[in-house]
Amino acid sequence: MKKKELVVLEIVKYYYPSKGGMESFVKLLVDNLISFNSTYSVNVFTVSNLSTSKNVIKLFNRSKITYNRCLLFFRSQPLKFYFSGLKINLENADIIHHNFPFPNIEIWLLYYNKILSKKKFIITWHANFDNTRWKLFNIFYKPIINNLLNYADYIIVTSPALFENSSILKKHSNKVKIIPLSYDISNFTYNHKTLNPDCVKKILFVGKLREYKGVQFLIESIVDLDVILFIVGDGEYLNVLKKIVNKYNIGEKVNFITNANNELLDKFYLNSDLFVLPSINEAEAFGIVQLEALARGLPVINTNLKSGVPYVSLDGLTGFTVHPKDSEALKSSIIRIFSNKDQYENFSKNAIARASIFSSKIMTESYNNLFSNEI
Repeated sequence: MKKKELVVLEIVKYYYPSKGGMESFVKLLVDNLISFNSTYSVNVFTVSNLSTSKNVIKLFNRSKITYNRCLLFFRSQPLKFYFSGLKINLENADIIHHNFPFPNIEIWLLYYNKILSKKKFIITWHANFDNTRWKLFNIFYKPIINNLLNYADYIIVTSPALFENSSILKKHSNKVKIIPLSYDISNFTYNHKTLNPDCVKKILFVGKLREYKGVQFLIESIVDLDVILFIVGDGEYLNVLKKIVNKYNIGEKVNFITNANNELLDKFYLNSDLFVLPSINEAEAFGIVQLEALARGLPVINTNLKSGVPYVSLDGLTGFTVHPKDSEALKSSIIRIFSNKDQYENFSKNAIARASIFSSKIMTESYNNLFSNEI
């Protein structure tokens, strides 16, 4: 007898081909779930990050992606009304998986609470908002989120730190499960790094160019260093960063790459000597790019945030962790890594071992178990 098909609804602010940590995670999960379990079909409900005159629906294998048109944005957040489209998707789903935060749609999920109460409802909590630019809205936002969490069967956090530093999640601790994020290992080349004393060292940053990423402090840290910095990404902070580069007159050693495809990005990872994630607040909740760097054997410098960032790359094992907003600390750590060949190579070996722990197979099995009620 053929097993009943289970429809999984993934709700996420943006989705592939949009680039970012959450987008990468959901795309990887969708692809893996379909390969892992033949009874799943997956619908993705998201917002188009492109200018479009209408909603767009795309079909791939056993997945359907609905890209919703949106004309109004506030602080990169889409603002729109979700009427029949969201309701139909919720009603047709057996399992609803919401990727938090997505403030606009969370209000609408509560509006359709009668549907939620009849479904298996799972929330992946990607970020605490208390220490981000959204904290000013907490007086309005927290009651909405607390109410929404009441309807959840499970709340997934991506690192222990997210739970430990969230007062609102502790009220729902009986529902909380820890499932770390993973990365796409296809076409990866695992290679321990060594230092060539005769070559100028190459530093890499990958990510959306927003203020909370802290790239301005990374730029300031290399002003007096003989290095080359590659900044791979795009975003509303790009012009600000270019002005900082011009201010210090270091254009010859700072390179902006705004349109890298996966093949080119892989070359940057493989040809760089060090990866830096200098984020300044908990809007950076995990940093999947760290895993991508570690898997290529790159030592990592990250920041000591109350999120999963220092959980991914460990201070003294795979690189260094410094205080956020501290250009001098970044500079000092860069010098330390490049001045000790043995330490550098140990970091590189440890990086590959650390990345292997964050297996996409383990992540997919964990979600499958929740979806299929096996735990």
